[in-house]
Amino acid sequence: MRARLIIPALKRQPLLSRDRKGVVLFADSAEFCKYLYSVPYSQKNVHHGDTETPRKTKSKARPELTEMAEDTEGLSPRALASSSLPGDSDRVLRMGKILLLVLLPGLGLWAADEMTVYDLLAPGTHSFDIVYDVSASRAGAAYFFNPIRAGSTASKERVVDRASGKPLTFTIVDGKTAKASGGVDAGTPDDAQFLRVALARPVPKGAETRIRIYKTYTDSASYNATAAGLVFERPLGIKRNVVILPKGYELTGSASPAIVSTDPDGRVRLSFVNDRDDQLPVRITARRLP
Repeated sequence: MRARLIIPALKRQPLLSRDRKGVVLFADSAEFCKYLYSVPYSQKNVHHGDTETPRKTKSKARPELTEMAEDTEGLSPRALASSSLPGDSDRVLRMGKILLLVLLPGLGLWAADEMTVYDLLAPGTHSFDIVYDVSASRAGAAYFFNPIRAGSTASKERVVDRASGKPLTFTIVDGKTAKASGGVDAGTPDDAQFLRVALARPVPKGAETRIRIYKTYTDSASYNATAAGLVFERPLGIKRNVVILPKGYELTGSASPAIVSTDPDGRVRLSFVNDRDDQLPVRITARRLP
């Protein structure tokens, strides 16, 4: 957040989510580089409490970096990545390194692999299809354990390896069996239910295995028809979640912030980013279109 207050180029940029961590992912790279490298550091204000004090230093501007920033002004991200950038190849390489350093703090968000899509079926069925993308990262693990939420009945399960697209075998096991393999927390109840997926090969050290789980949940406590339409209420623990309304329904309310869009078939899509340390309380209401 402090960077947005100090750097003029960032003041005009929108924040992601609720600015809890001051993440700025939409700053114009050319303006940011100009600020960093075209203004002598002695002119940059440093905050001390509620006041601004110029830092006294002998550091000088670096003209070659200023020139590189000017070369990129107005270029799209695709143009920045292309070989058609102005200047020689050394300049392009140096500019790429600078942009990497600028964007590095935000890479973690976009690199996060875990994501769930909830595709709501007709409200009267209390059912929704789930597509869950996740990575197994425990070195040497031969299995991945996906918990089946208490109160939900799972059906139509299938799992694929995202690297090869090939199906993976799986079975339903209880918490006691899952704990014996070391794949879940020792405090897991013995009667908990898990989808145990056999990975294509044990997870290599320092690597990960990406899988996609398909299943249908029936859960009357989470998803119901109402007199006006429907209500979907479910706490979501992972970082990225998408809920797609049934066709013929329009959104009337969401308890948590969401990006709302419309799919090509007319269905309403809500995208959530969980920036909390606990579960995101999702409650969606919708009504049937006339």
